[in-house]
Amino acid sequence: MSKLRIISFLFLLFFLDVFGQQEYSISGTVVTNDGEPLAFANILVLRSKDSTLVEGSIAGDDGKFKLSGIPSENYLVMASMVGFEPGYSPEFNLTTDITIETLVLTEEELEEVQLEGRKPLYQQKMDRMIINVENSIVSAGSTALEILERSPGVLVNRQNNTISIVGKEGVVVMINDKISYLPVSTLVQMLDGMSSDNIVSIELITTPPANLDAEGNAGYINIILKKSTDEGLNGSFSVAAGYSNAFVTNNSINLNYRKGKFNLFGNYSFSMDGTDQVIQLSREYTEKGDRVRNYTFSERDPDRTVYNMRTGVDYELSENTIIGILVNGYSNRWTMEARNENTFFRNGEPESYLNLINDEINHWEHLGANFNISHEFSEEGKLDLNVDYLYYKDDNPNDYLNSYFDENQVFLADTLTRSTKLTPIHTFVGALDYTNKLNEDLKLETGLKFINNNFENDVAVEYLINDIWIPDPSLTNKSNLDEQIYAAYISAEYNFTEKTGAKLGFRYEYTNSQLDTDKQGRVVDRQYGRLFPTIYLNHSFNDSLSMNLSYSRRITRPTFNDLAPFVILFDPNTFFSGNASLQPSISNAVRYSINYKSAVLSLEYTNEDSSIANFQERLDEETGRLIFEASNLDYTRTFGISLGFPWRIFNWWRMQNNFNYVRQQVRGFYYEEPIQLSLGNFSCNISNSFEFAETWSAELSGFYVSEGFFGTAKYDAFYRIDAGISKKFGEEGGSLKFSVRDILDSFEFTGGTNIPEQDLQTSNLFDFSAPTFLLTYSRSFGNQKLKSSRDRKTGAEIERQRVSEQ
Repeated sequence: MSKLRIISFLFLLFFLDVFGQQEYSISGTVVTNDGEPLAFANILVLRSKDSTLVEGSIAGDDGKFKLSGIPSENYLVMASMVGFEPGYSPEFNLTTDITIETLVLTEEELEEVQLEGRKPLYQQKMDRMIINVENSIVSAGSTALEILERSPGVLVNRQNNTISIVGKEGVVVMINDKISYLPVSTLVQMLDGMSSDNIVSIELITTPPANLDAEGNAGYINIILKKSTDEGLNGSFSVAAGYSNAFVTNNSINLNYRKGKFNLFGNYSFSMDGTDQVIQLSREYTEKGDRVRNYTFSERDPDRTVYNMRTGVDYELSENTIIGILVNGYSNRWTMEARNENTFFRNGEPESYLNLINDEINHWEHLGANFNISHEFSEEGKLDLNVDYLYYKDDNPNDYLNSYFDENQVFLADTLTRSTKLTPIHTFVGALDYTNKLNEDLKLETGLKFINNNFENDVAVEYLINDIWIPDPSLTNKSNLDEQIYAAYISAEYNFTEKTGAKLGFRYEYTNSQLDTDKQGRVVDRQYGRLFPTIYLNHSFNDSLSMNLSYSRRITRPTFNDLAPFVILFDPNTFFSGNASLQPSISNAVRYSINYKSAVLSLEYTNEDSSIANFQERLDEETGRLIFEASNLDYTRTFGISLGFPWRIFNWWRMQNNFNYVRQQVRGFYYEEPIQLSLGNFSCNISNSFEFAETWSAELSGFYVSEGFFGTAKYDAFYRIDAGISKKFGEEGGSLKFSVRDILDSFEFTGGTNIPEQDLQTSNLFDFSAPTFLLTYSRSFGNQKLKSSRDRKTGAEIERQRVSEQ
C-alpha cells in the first residue's frame, strides 16, 4: 500500500460525517444543605448508561456552573467537594440548552463511590499535551518509548538514541515530576523497557516554568506512574505476550498499602523483546581520482531483558508535614549478535569484501534513592525539600570477528578485535522549593538547587596478534568528568482580572565542568552562568475561547556520553565516537496558542545557537574512516504550527486529530566550510476510539511524518498504523486487550547526507520495528474505596484531575 493511500485513509477518517451532531449546554447551581452557594465544587457530566465521564468543570464562587459543547444523549450531572457527600441530578435527555435543578451537597462522611471516568487519549493544555496512557487499547502491553513514537510532534530516533519535540532535540525526562539525570542515550533504553501498564499519563511540556531546570531546548517529558490513594491493600497487575519476528512480553504489578498516616507503595515490571533489526549504510567519495563506495548490510539479532523496580513509603508527621523515602532501580541488559556484510567498490566494481560478526553486551544498571519532606504552612503556603542520590553503571563489551575476501570473494584472512566500555555515573541532587499564594490574585514561587555529577568512562580497543591482545592507543581512553550546577529561581503569577493573568519567572544557573583524560589531560574546563527568563500571558475571552503567549530561554548541555572520548566499532571503517569539543547550546523560544473549547492552535518560533546535532557524519580523510558523532551546528531556526482537536463523529466513535508543520533552517560546518539547509516537515496523528457496547471497545490510530532533518542529515518520510480491541469482564473480572502495532511494517528510517561541494554522500536505513501482535490481560484487586475522612483531600484528587484536564 503506497504512502499516498495511507495518508488518504487517515484523512478520510477525519472528514467522515464532518458536520457531526448538534451540541448543547448544561447549567446549574451547587449549594450546601443550608442553602449557601458551594464555591469551586467539581462538576462532572456523566453518560447515564455507564457513568462514563463526558465533560467536567468547576463551579464559580457563586456556586453556578455552565458546560458547553455537549452532544445530544442521556446524561446525569455529579457535583462533589471535599468534606461533602457527592450529589447527583436526575437522568435527563439533552436535546436543547438546559438548566438542571439545584444540586444540594450535605456534610457527611464519604462512602464508597463507584465512578468510571474515561478521559480522551490526548488533552492539550496551555504549556503541555497530556497523553492518557491508561485509556489506550493499543498502548496496553507496550513501552513508554513506543507511546512516545505515536505521540503528536514527537520523533524518536532509536539509532542515535535521541528524542525531539516539534523538530527540536534536547528533551529532559521526569518521573512523577522528578528529573531523571540519565544520559539521553540511556533514557531511550530506559523508556524502551518501561511498561506502559505502570503509567497513568505522559505530559509533553513544551514551555517549562522557572521552577524546572533550564536544561532542554525541546522541553520536558513527564511520566506519571500509578499510585493509589485508596485505604487498605490494593493494586493491579498486567500480563502481556506476543510476537513480532520474535517473542515479546511485558508484565507489571502495582501494590499499595495505606493505613492511617502510613502509606507503602511499589511496582515491579519485567519485559523481553527479541525483535530483529536491519541496518544499511552506504557512503561515496572520491579517492585519488577514483569514485569509491563503501556499503554495509547488517542483520542484528538482539535480546533485551529489562527489570524495573520502584518502592517507597510516606508518613504524615502531622496534619501539615509529610516525609517520604523512595527507592528505585532497574537492570537493562541488551545482548546482540550482528552479521555485517561489507563491500568496497572502486569505480563501480567490487574490490574487496568483509564479513563481520559482532557479539555485543550492553548492560545498564541503576539504583537511586530520594528523601522528601513537605510542610504546609497554611492552605496556600508550602515548603518542599528533596535530596536524591543516583548511581548508574554501563558495561558494554564487544567482540568482532573480521573475515576478509578479495574481489573474487576468495578468503584472505581473519582478525579478532574486541572493545570494552565501563561507565559508572554518580549524581547527587539537593532542592528546596517554596510556594505561597499571598492573596487571591498573587502567587509566588522560589527555590534553590544543587547538582553534582561524576562520570567515569574507561574505553579500550584491542587486536589479537599472535595470540596476544594488543591495545590500539588511538582508540583506547580513560576519562573523568566532574560537574557542578548551582541554580536559583523566583516566579510570580498574577491575575489582573478574572479573565487575564500573567506569570513571570527568572532562573539563574551556574555550571562548572571539568573533563580529564589519561592521555590529553584536561580537555574541558568551563565555568559559565546564564539567566533564563520565562514569561506567560493568558486571557479568556469567554468560557469557550482563550489565548496564551509565552517566551522562554533554555540551555542544552552536552551529555556525558557525547563529551567523553570513546569509540564503538560498527565495522573496521565505521565508528561511533565522542566529541570533547562540544559546547552547550542556548535557545530562545516564543509560543502563541489559542484555545477554542477542546481545540488548540499554536505557533512557535525557536532560535537555537550552537545547537547540538547527534549522529552526524564525518569522513576522516587520513584513515578513510566514517565517524558518527555529536557536533555543534552554527544555528537551528525552527518555526512550527500545530493544531489539535477532538471530534465526536457518533456517540460510539470519538476521534482525536493532531497536525504539525515545522520549518527548519540549519547552518553547520563540514571541514570548516559552511553548510546551510532548509526544509519543511509535516506530521499528523489521528486516533479513533470506538465503543460498541458497554464492555467492548476498540482503537485505530496512525501517524505520518514527512521528510525532515537530523542535524545536516536528511531523512525520508515514514508512517505507522496501530489497532486494538478490548473486552471488559465486569468490575472484578479485569480486561483483555488485543493489539497489532505497525500493521503495515512501515516504520523505518531511511535517508542520509548529500553535499556534492563537500564530496559527502551517504545513505542509511534503520529498521528497528516489525508488526507486533500482543495480547494483554490486566486487573485491579483489593480495596477500591475512597480514603477515610481525614484523608479526603487526597482521595478527591482523582476527581479534581479529571475536571482540570478536560
